[in-house]
Amino acid sequence: MSPDHAARPSNPDGDGKPCEASAGAVLLVAWWQNRNVAALGIWGLSNVIAAAAIFILMLGAALHLPSRPILGVILLPLSQGLVWKAARTFDGKAAPLLLAFLGMIAVAVAYLTPALQYIAGAVGPAVGAVYITAVAIGLWLGRAERLSARGPLIVLTAVHAVTLTIGIYSFSNKPIGTEQVPPVMSLFGLIYFESVIFFVGTAVFLLSLVRERSEAASRAAANIDSLTGIASRSAFLERAERIIERCKCDNAPVSVVMFDLDRFKIVNDTYGHAVGDGVIKRFCEVTAGMLRPSDAFGRMGGEEFAAVMPGAGIEAAAVRADRIRASFATSCRFVKGYPVNATVSAGVAASDDAQERTLSALLESSDKALYCAKAAGRNRVERAHEGAGRGLASVIRVA
Repeated sequence: MSPDHAARPSNPDGDGKPCEASAGAVLLVAWWQNRNVAALGIWGLSNVIAAAAIFILMLGAALHLPSRPILGVILLPLSQGLVWKAARTFDGKAAPLLLAFLGMIAVAVAYLTPALQYIAGAVGPAVGAVYITAVAIGLWLGRAERLSARGPLIVLTAVHAVTLTIGIYSFSNKPIGTEQVPPVMSLFGLIYFESVIFFVGTAVFLLSLVRERSEAASRAAANIDSLTGIASRSAFLERAERIIERCKCDNAPVSVVMFDLDRFKIVNDTYGHAVGDGVIKRFCEVTAGMLRPSDAFGRMGGEEFAAVMPGAGIEAAAVRADRIRASFATSCRFVKGYPVNATVSAGVAASDDAQERTLSALLESSDKALYCAKAAGRNRVERAHEGAGRGLASVIRVA
């Protein structure tokens, strides 16, 4: 809303002021409960400042003191500048506080400099239009983050920017201090009530954005192993199932590799859990760097990992697994300065036509092959063959 709009309210009671103040209060309470989301506090403060500015302007008009509302006139662009800062902060972008205050300074100079007072009426809405247009553009550029509430927020800010632009023309020729109250059914009335919708609507959709982002972060955390950054067991199994189904449709081969770090308990007991965690992370870094984007890789639990390789037969998968084994052994001779000499064993299973095997069957076969690798001396890759693992039911897998 432009400064001159507020100085000539559509009704003496100021229907918009309580809405703006209430929207600001809601956002400030939400920020108090979620201190890590600074955008809530900044946007809430902007609404409170806007409500205070409108109150000052209305008080000046009611008392017929046209020089009294100057504070309100310069507070409105500050409110809009803070909306810009809040939107930038929400998207993790730099938002210098000086730029948020720059509009207020420009309006103050225009209103307090006699030579500029003939354009002062247009400066307020012009500053607001610049800030809100920047908000709309910033929200649009951040749409790669798929949050459903972002779309309505973009629409609200874009409409408000257009409204403020109309306000530049509407009040550019009005003398400062005019006390005539415009009729509700006028261009001013449209601008005034659109501003109320903007304050209330943006508060609602900003809260929705924060909630959606929090829920998305929770879902992502559930899908990612916190130590290694690779897929968790559930996320891996879900993606692996999709890969198997796709290979079935394409009648393409698919391989599954089970990895297990050798004697990991001894590493933990000898060098401590910090070194053990370092070994796990090193293995994940090596393996992730040697797999294709189309492969799935995840932590099955503890020191056990699995990979699914679409389009790879058992020989190709075994060669790749052996390269991972060798690279890991080389890179993990020392961890955090300790001579760890960690190694890994692997078992590989494959289905050449992908029609006869399920994920669970491939995991079971690769796990049996892993048993064989452990029993054969560790630090090796074993292939699953027809009947592999028979007679191993009584074998207890060792580290």
